[in-house]
Amino acid sequence: MARGLARVSHTEFDRGGVVTRVWPKVSIGVVTCTGPALLEQCLGSLGGLDYPLDRIEVLIHDNGSPDAVAPWAARRHPAADVWTVEANRGFAGPCNGLVERARTDLVCLVNDDMTFDPGFLRALVEVHESTGAACVGACVLTAMGDVIEFAGGSLAFSGHAAPRRHGLPVAALEGCASIEDTLFASGGAMLVVKEKFIGSGGFDPAYFAYYEDVDLGWRLQALGESVVWTPEARCFHQGHASEAVLGPAGRFSLLERNALLSILKNFEPRNASRIFSYALALQDLRAQCDPDRSEACDRGRLGAMAALPEARRRGRTLAHRRRRSDVELMPLFQEPWRVEIPQQRYREEQQKLAREFGVLRWWETMCGTS
Repeated sequence: MARGLARVSHTEFDRGGVVTRVWPKVSIGVVTCTGPALLEQCLGSLGGLDYPLDRIEVLIHDNGSPDAVAPWAARRHPAADVWTVEANRGFAGPCNGLVERARTDLVCLVNDDMTFDPGFLRALVEVHESTGAACVGACVLTAMGDVIEFAGGSLAFSGHAAPRRHGLPVAALEGCASIEDTLFASGGAMLVVKEKFIGSGGFDPAYFAYYEDVDLGWRLQALGESVVWTPEARCFHQGHASEAVLGPAGRFSLLERNALLSILKNFEPRNASRIFSYALALQDLRAQCDPDRSEACDRGRLGAMAALPEARRRGRTLAHRRRRSDVELMPLFQEPWRVEIPQQRYREEQQKLAREFGVLRWWETMCGTS
């Protein structure tokens, strides 16, 4: 890993020998549950970054991988620090641990199934320095780099999030600004300010995996912090390692549960109950319209009910600290009425439920269109 990085100095000078930039130290944190196979590609790609070696530390959390990471890393990447647990603790909690252990002010969290453009980290740091953002997200592309997977985020009143521009050719990035506001960044490739990440509560470990990045970004925005993404920091997604471990049913049940929890935690309390009830009704509708998703919806609802007291407590805590209202954050949702299932029945019933639960009227009043 060191060979590619060692060519870059941490200090830059102008022609007169005056220091023009000192690159900050950054910790790169990786959570893995699959072992060395994916890590070899990920860490090897980090070795090609256009960023100085002496300004980077690599931290790895081994989530009970079938092939132990520590002895492999000691041979292949001896500079990396590895923490090992016997059981899979998900993504959210281990990421928190990596941020807490970091010896730097900036931490870059990446998935183990990512590889990176050489300018990836440099671009993230430059955007942070120019904006002061608490969180800077990268642009995630497919493995071949020709299709967009994440270029900003959107959120619906169902609590379900989606990556913007997903599935579009990479040429679509030409229409993006070099820095754009977003409600959240992808947890698979983001730079965070350690103090602000921890101060906001970090990822909610109760989420285990999925939407912890949505919850974090939404909370940071409510606290008055800035969350942005840049198309200049590009990485390439090699696969869906976590889905391979959890399976489609496990993934969907976590998405359904965590969508509900995010609503309770991040909307203002006066709005959260109405939208939570609407989202519950939509979840039941999804179970009816898509039988393959029925079990996941049931498990997600039961999981959310079990976590309800803690979610409400966190919501009250945020309410006391928040600096931005729901009205101020609404433009960042981008797609509040997005339809999760492309069926005419679902679309019509969603509109009906929005009226019955008063969500449509609330939204129209908030937007000044009623």
